[in-house]
Amino acid sequence: MTAARTTASSTRSAPLVALTAYYNPFKGEHRRHNYHVFRRNIGVPLVTVEWARDGHFDLAPGDADVMIRVEGGDLLWQKERLLNRGLAHIRREALARDVVLIDADAVFVEPDWAARVSERLDECAIVQAYSHVDYLPDLPHDIQTVAQLARVKPERALPSIGWAVAQGGALFNADPELVKAWAMTIIPVSGNPGMCTALRLASLPDFELYEGNIVGGGDLVLLASSLGALDELFAHRTYTSSHQADVRAWAQRCLPQHVGLGCADNRLMHLWHGTMEGRQYGQRLGILPKYDYDPQIDLDRSGEALRFSGKRGDALEAAVGAYLESRHDA
Repeated sequence: MTAARTTASSTRSAPLVALTAYYNPFKGEHRRHNYHVFRRNIGVPLVTVEWARDGHFDLAPGDADVMIRVEGGDLLWQKERLLNRGLAHIRREALARDVVLIDADAVFVEPDWAARVSERLDECAIVQAYSHVDYLPDLPHDIQTVAQLARVKPERALPSIGWAVAQGGALFNADPELVKAWAMTIIPVSGNPGMCTALRLASLPDFELYEGNIVGGGDLVLLASSLGALDELFAHRTYTSSHQADVRAWAQRCLPQHVGLGCADNRLMHLWHGTMEGRQYGQRLGILPKYDYDPQIDLDRSGEALRFSGKRGDALEAAVGAYLESRHDA
């Protein structure tokens, strides 16, 4: 791992920095373009961790205030692994009090979004940084500013889980409109669990993200754990007993008891890079039980990027790689 650029003095002891993971294993143009739109509009110092298995990186050193590059590893969901590398760097260099973990295809509508997030972090150490998200359609590449994007009619809109829970909702909700919006064949979550979550680092001294969800879904693990709702998660999503035990051990190690979940009243816009149906949110976790997945046995965490290990490694790599390619979201 190399920190290719650590330049801007604005990143030193800033109140808040944004941290994102960028990976484009199938070399799609949408991800690359979306990153540059995201970067243009983020409005706070940005730390980016880019992963390229072969060492051929999409982004230039100047495409973030701090650019960290990670090579190697296997084709699996590396997002949380990369963000943990970034969190470690931010802590080590004392870059900020607060960190916003944000997907590189998200743009805030409100110019004062960061102040709203930090205000909520004064009350709760983990905060979903938005209350609602608009999913935009595929757009011409010259539509890039917040003002231009905000004029576009979204394909769909969803609340965040933080907002839904604050209104008295449960973690999962069988409402037909939510089922349709999520394009799911199973009971969906009551709101979006991912895209942008903020942390108050001093209140979470042992925190790191859970890395064992190698087909995605780590965002929901974090929020369910914060809400004390892991039993509910495992009742609605398919996890092997070993996978469940690994998640529970992580939560006990990394999260304070009863940490809770806050929500900032911001609106996000999600930049298009494939259909909701293509992401197969309801089906993806069903891949792992077929191989009796055990993160302690099947993952090699010794390098900067994750690798498969053990006798099931080859079969898991083929299955997970096929799923990621089938998403068509690059």
